[in-house]
Amino acid sequence: MILLIGGSFAADSFLRFPVPGTNEPHYLTKARHYWNPQWCADDFFLESSNAHLFFYQTVGAVTQVLSLPLTAVLGRLAAFLLLAIGWYRLTGALCPGYWSPLITVWFYLALAAIGNFSGEWIIGGLEAKVFAYGFLFLALANACDQNWNRAGIYTGLTITWHPVVGVWALACGLFALACMSCFNRKNLDRRTLLHSVKAAIPALGCLILCSLPGLIPSLALLVQGNPKDSFAANYIQVFYRLKHHLDPMDFDLFSYLMYAVLLIAWLLLTRKQSPSFTSRFFQCFIIGSVGLACIGILLGAGPRPASEMPYYAFRMSLLKFYPFRLFDALLPLAFSIALPRLIQHHLFENTAEKTRPAWLSLSLRKMILAVLCLGIFTGTLYSAWQHPPIHKMSSAQRADWIDACEWIQEHTPEESLFLTPAHETDFKWYAQRPEYVTFKDCPQDASGIVEWNRRLKYLRKWGQEYYNEGFDDRALQALHQQTGITHLLVKRLGPFTTIDPIYQNRTYKVYQLP
Repeated sequence: MILLIGGSFAADSFLRFPVPGTNEPHYLTKARHYWNPQWCADDFFLESSNAHLFFYQTVGAVTQVLSLPLTAVLGRLAAFLLLAIGWYRLTGALCPGYWSPLITVWFYLALAAIGNFSGEWIIGGLEAKVFAYGFLFLALANACDQNWNRAGIYTGLTITWHPVVGVWALACGLFALACMSCFNRKNLDRRTLLHSVKAAIPALGCLILCSLPGLIPSLALLVQGNPKDSFAANYIQVFYRLKHHLDPMDFDLFSYLMYAVLLIAWLLLTRKQSPSFTSRFFQCFIIGSVGLACIGILLGAGPRPASEMPYYAFRMSLLKFYPFRLFDALLPLAFSIALPRLIQHHLFENTAEKTRPAWLSLSLRKMILAVLCLGIFTGTLYSAWQHPPIHKMSSAQRADWIDACEWIQEHTPEESLFLTPAHETDFKWYAQRPEYVTFKDCPQDASGIVEWNRRLKYLRKWGQEYYNEGFDDRALQALHQQTGITHLLVKRLGPFTTIDPIYQNRTYKVYQLP
């Protein structure tokens, strides 16, 4: 069953996000550079601070032995196997039935194909949060079973792999425990409370110990930079670079409607569930994530530009911590678990057989459910196959892009520094040369974010100041002196009146600055 679950994840991932998929050029090139600083030396993003240090330390070691594409493939398979184990344990505890974990996966993938709330996803390319969600599911499964030491270990590992996911999960877990205490307040005497505190101490110790490899670098990152840089970086992150993740005023109406319907449907489905500790704890955990999202909406709601909001500096300093992340990822999971439970109750557990037609036997009901679920999964895979690639290029343009990058890798010095098209994301993946700046590769420390923004602003200013029906030697000399750029890979930028391309194909041109 675990292999079927992991295979379902992998099938959707490789069809919808071919290698290199979402964020893989961003994270895997940084992981490779972490272990080999000479590779793409002087690339601004690669030499910035390492927010996901544990990911770079572990997966980065693999990139020294295997190629980036092979690392991505094997890394995805390993991450999906961990995710499948966690999924199987969690859904097995919440939704009885041999096939229930696989059915919940197919429902979840179908919902993920429709859309999300704040751009959060679990099944995509390889990055740290995929491992983190695998450990989070294991933590939730053990918490539902009241195995607190293991829950603490897995929560700590969640924080280590992805501090934002892990810390918010810890907050929701504590909220769920507080709710459970309120539900059972009649049974809480002094002896029971003392026993609970004694049981919590080793679990807390396991959590702290396992979280340190990821928590320490993240805390160090937060205290870097001066107050001026921190303020500017927060504004750039929340209301410019990552506003599709962090600014609730930037989310589209369909996302709000979809998740409102999901939330209402899930609440209705959970009304008839058993009042067991397992069910209640998971429900309270999901409600905790809903509460975080509501706080995020309140923090971000207001006029635009954001500077007109009261206390906007404080509000954006909280929004940068992704308050919508768990709600976005886990509400579809909760619905995907609740729906099969309802189906199972009405089709297989309800004893009122006389109310059904005689021809609707148990075996026929199972067959209908199997065909329906398999059809949903097949339709999801078909939508993944039909979905346009994440790079949003035509096949011919994509072939030209890879061709130009491979030519650069073979014919330019390793110490070259490139200016590349603004929204191409995988230049380093194919060309293996450093870039001056790129919109996708934004650092995560305050001073790095400010410098990233300065570089982008300089390039825009340079284009406006020096363009005169093209760019001449004076413009190219200024660009080289101010940035150190030695080569240009362009699609529309130009024309350059005094130099000829050293390579070109149907879409792209490569120039070497004089």
